[in-house]
Amino acid sequence: KKKMTKARVAKLKIRRYKANSRERSRMHGLNHALDDLRRHVPCYSKTQKLSKIETLRLARNYIFSLADILKNGVRPDSVSFAKSLSKGLSQNTMNMVAGCLQLNPRTLLPE
Repeated sequence: KKKMTKARVAKLKIRRYKANSRERSRMHGLNHALDDLRRHVPCYSKTQKLSKIETLRLARNYIFSLADILKNGVRPDSVSFAKSLSKGLSQNTMNMVAGCLQLNPRTLLPE
């Protein structure tokens, strides 16, 4: 193991500082992309920000729903659409989807 000289310690600090800066920049980019995605999925809310995982799950469900609409050529009713959007989401996000589509949240509960 190399001896920790003042020059080596300084070099390691600079390396760590640069790595932290790159990671911070990467996270800012990721958070910006997630904010953009939140604005494009249904039920965008300025007051209730979706978590990263909930944003990705809702986006996935939305893409599947849109693909299904294109495949079948039939627009689903509000309840069916809300149920397809809500698959795998937390209860809070399901409630938000229901509110956005002006539905009673109980209609989205599994039978």
